[in-house]
Amino acid sequence: MLKDYLIKHHHNDLKEIINSPDVSAHYSIYVNLATLYVDELELVEKITRQPTKYLPLCDQSAVDVQKLIIDNDNADDDNKIQRVKSKVHIRITGAPWKINDDTEGQLVSITGITVRISQPTMLTKVKRFLCKKCANITTIKLNWETMSYNNNNSTECESCDSKSLTLVNSPDPEDVYDYQEVKIQEKSKTETGSSYSVGMQVLLLDDLINKCKPGDDVEISGVITRRWSPLEEGKRAQHTTIMIANNVSVLRKVIDSDYKQSEVREIFDNYWKIYENDPLVGRNKILASICPQLYGMFTVKLALAIVLAGGVPRLNQTGVRVRGEPHLLMIGDPGTGKSQILRTAGKLATRSVTTTGIGTTAAGLTAAAVKDSDGWHLEAGALVLADKGVCCVDEFSTMSSNDRASMHEAMEQQTISIAKGGLVSTLNTRCSLVAATNPIGGKIVQDEEVKTRIGGPLLSRFDIILHLQDNHNKEWDELTTRHIIDISCEDEKEQTERNLKNPMVLLKSDNLWKNESLREYFAYVHSFDPVISKEADKILSSVFLYLRSNTTDRLEDRTTVRLLDSLIRLAEGHARLMYKKVVDVQDAIVAAQLVGVVPMKMDAGCPFPEDPQAAFEEEADAVLKLLDSDYLTPPKSGL
Repeated sequence: MLKDYLIKHHHNDLKEIINSPDVSAHYSIYVNLATLYVDELELVEKITRQPTKYLPLCDQSAVDVQKLIIDNDNADDDNKIQRVKSKVHIRITGAPWKINDDTEGQLVSITGITVRISQPTMLTKVKRFLCKKCANITTIKLNWETMSYNNNNSTECESCDSKSLTLVNSPDPEDVYDYQEVKIQEKSKTETGSSYSVGMQVLLLDDLINKCKPGDDVEISGVITRRWSPLEEGKRAQHTTIMIANNVSVLRKVIDSDYKQSEVREIFDNYWKIYENDPLVGRNKILASICPQLYGMFTVKLALAIVLAGGVPRLNQTGVRVRGEPHLLMIGDPGTGKSQILRTAGKLATRSVTTTGIGTTAAGLTAAAVKDSDGWHLEAGALVLADKGVCCVDEFSTMSSNDRASMHEAMEQQTISIAKGGLVSTLNTRCSLVAATNPIGGKIVQDEEVKTRIGGPLLSRFDIILHLQDNHNKEWDELTTRHIIDISCEDEKEQTERNLKNPMVLLKSDNLWKNESLREYFAYVHSFDPVISKEADKILSSVFLYLRSNTTDRLEDRTTVRLLDSLIRLAEGHARLMYKKVVDVQDAIVAAQLVGVVPMKMDAGCPFPEDPQAAFEEEADAVLKLLDSDYLTPPKSGL
C-alpha cells in the first residue's frame, strides 16, 4: 500500500532518512492528496474515509520501501552504512476542509489561529499487564474517546483468563507518545467581516509538538473524534469534538481573499490608471470610503489608512528587527467618532482584535500562563492574537498604569516574553495598535495642553497622535446633519441593488468602495516594499532634526530616535496607500504633517479638500519653508 507512490515521488526523501544516523528520531514524509489522487484514486478515498485504519498502513509502507532501497543500494555498494527507521510518519496535506457531524472519524483540514498551548508531556499509548499464573503479557491500548485504558478484557489474561494481573511499571519507549494539546480558533466570515469561532481542541503527537505557538496561523489536517466525559449515574454523558493531528503547517501569510491575485492586481492597476494625472483624487476616494457614516474627518481617515497600509519591517545592522507597523492614538472629546473609527479599523484589517481598557489586564493584552487540571497552559492575549493585523483598544486610559506598562515590549520590539510555571516562550505581536481615549477632564480645552493619563514612554511608541475636538461649528453641524439624514433616507431598492453587486466591480464606478474592497486593497498593498528616494530621505532627515531642536510644541519623550523611525514608516505607508513602489517627496511631506511639523486640521469637523492637489501644494510650501533649507539642498562639491 502506497509503496509505488513513495518510490516514484519520495525516493530521495526516503534515502535521506535512511542515511540519517539517529535511529530513535521521528521523520515525516509529506504527501499531497491532490498528487496522490492522480496515481491512487481509490487509496485517497480510503485514507480520507478511514484514516485510523489506513494511515498506520501507509507508515508501514514507508518502512518497507526503506528496506527495498537498502537492498538495492547494498547490491551496488557494500560500504554504505544505512539503517531502516521505524518512526516514519506519512503527513497528509490538502485534506478536505469540512467539519460537521458526518465527518467524525474522517481526515479533514482546519485553518485558524492558535490561542492556547499546553506543556509537552508523555502519554502512554499502551499499558502492559503481567499474568502471575502464566506470565503472559496482556496489552491494552489507549482509548482516545475516553482517554482511558479500560475495556472488557482489562481484568483478564488473554491466555488463561486469570484475573491475577499486575501492571508492568517500566514501559517500553515505543509505548509512549510525546503529547501536547493546542486550541485552534477557526476563522469564519460574517456580514460584518471575519470572526473566530469558539475553537477546537487539537492533539499533537510525537514530532508535531512545539510546531506552533500562540498567535500563529496554522493549517492542521487530522482525524475528527469525540472525547466523552466519565460516565456518572443519573447524568447525561457529554462529549467534546477534538482532532488528532496528522500534519501541522504554520502559515507565513494571513490569507483571506476570495479573488485571484492576478485579478486583484488588474483591478487595482486599472483603478489607478484612471487617476494617473491626479492621484490625490483617487486617494481621497479611498479615504471617503472609510467609515462613510462619519462626515469629514479627513485627517483621521488619512492616518487610519496609512496605519492599515503599514510600513516595511526590516533588520538593522545588528540583526534586530525594526517594526514596520505604525501605532495610532486618538485623544478626543466624547461623540467625535473615535469608537466608530476603531470598529472600522477592525473590519478593514485582515486580522483584528477589539477590546476596551475597562477590565482589560496585562495578561489579557499580552499572554497568560494558566494552570488547570491538565497542567500549565499558555494562552495568547489580544496583542498576540492580532499578530500581522490590528489591535483596537477603546477607553485606553482606563487601564491601570501597570497594565499599560506591560505593552512597552509588545509595541516596540513586537514580542512578548513570558516565563511562568515552567513555560518559557517568546510570542510575536507584529501588529498595529489603534487606541482611543478621552483627555483628563473629559474635553479638550482650546489653547491648553492636552493631558492624558498615559505616560511618556508609552506615548513615544505611538507614531501618530491625533486630537479630536468638537468645535460646535454651526456650518459643520448643518453639513453633518444633512449627511446623516441622506444616509438614513436612502432608497432601500438602490441600497439593495448596490449590496448585491460584486464589491470589486463597484471600483469601476464612481461609488464609494465597500469594506470588502478596502480590505482587499490594504491586504494587497502590504506586498509592496517601497524604496525611499534621495529627495524624500533629505526631507525626512530635516524634519527629524527640526523637531529635535524645536521641542516647545512637542513633548521631549516624543522627540527620540523613534521619531525618525516613525517618519520612515508613515512615508512608506502613504506610498503603499498611493499604490507606489518608491517613497517620493509627496509621501515625506504627508509623514511630516502627521507628526506635527505644522498644525493640521484634525478636529471632528475636518472636511475633505475640494482641490486636493492645490491643498497639498499649499501645505507642502508651509512645511518646506519651516525647515532649514541647508538640509534640503545638496552639499557643495569639495566639502
